[in-house]
Amino acid sequence: MESLSRLIAVQQRIAPEVGELVERRYAVLRCIQFAQPIGRRGVALKTGYGERKVRADIASLREQGLVTVDTGGIMLTREGEKTLADLGEYVRELRGLARLEEELRQKLSAGQVVVVSGDSDQDPSVKKDMGKAAARLMREIVRDDDVISVGGGTTMAEVANALTRPWNKRNVTFVPARGSLGDDVEKQADTIAALMAKNVNAAYRLLNVPDDLRAETLSRIALEPRIKEILEVIHGARIVVHGIGTIDEMARRRRLPPDEVALLRDKGAVAEMFGYYFDARGAIVHVTPSMGLRPEDLEGKEIMAVAGGTKKALAIVAVMANRPREILVTDEGAARAILAMR
Repeated sequence: MESLSRLIAVQQRIAPEVGELVERRYAVLRCIQFAQPIGRRGVALKTGYGERKVRADIASLREQGLVTVDTGGIMLTREGEKTLADLGEYVRELRGLARLEEELRQKLSAGQVVVVSGDSDQDPSVKKDMGKAAARLMREIVRDDDVISVGGGTTMAEVANALTRPWNKRNVTFVPARGSLGDDVEKQADTIAALMAKNVNAAYRLLNVPDDLRAETLSRIALEPRIKEILEVIHGARIVVHGIGTIDEMARRRRLPPDEVALLRDKGAVAEMFGYYFDARGAIVHVTPSMGLRPEDLEGKEIMAVAGGTKKALAIVAVMANRPREILVTDEGAARAILAMR
């Protein structure tokens, strides 16, 4: 690693354009991997590079046997897949992500921070990289007989997609951290818990309860024997993996009326997790009825937060200020925005 850092430092002094070219072609290869088959114009739109540059890059990559181009679109070859994987560590060093991780870890008082290249606000495929990073870390921290409680959201859905066999953990159970929220089934915690379990041939338990019911309704449902039993399993989880919501995002998912959104803003809310809203300093300023885990239930658990995008920087800071996480998986966009804050 040290020799790679020295090599990149020398390269940037004598030929900085080489680093720029490698980064661009890495971005092109990633785009093709996630969207293949895809046309040149699609690659240009998704990466933000001009069509002329993309056309030249694809021609070069084709000559090197890294992509194929036909009427159906552009696809990676097996050698292209291997090259993309090999480039990952080089690009991390080139963009200084290891330094970024350590600076962010110190600023947020986190146990471990993993930063993936890119900004998911600009490139949605970056969420897939966050998902892969989180899934890799889950393999490291999960033990036999663990109960893992997982949240919902688009980024958590990518974690579920990336968590696949082989899986050498025994008697592991996945459960949702909260009830179902919104109409998009794929983003709901129940669905994500079930998908993770099925992907690794593990057990799972579901709540099957909407999370946006009235408080008195949720209280009655919580007394039902089956629900009560599952809630006990959820609260007994050793590991919690969750996303982080912004106010705008959660207002849409919870279908909050405008007056309630205005109230949240007046209170200074900038982030949401498990139905709790936090201000920029991490203080809880508002609570909505919710079934499942609460912030106070996280004591003694191993917690991984997975969230990225420049727009989520303040929300990440708020949730981490409430209780530092053992692990944060984020992207370069959020990391740089957080470090730029005073």
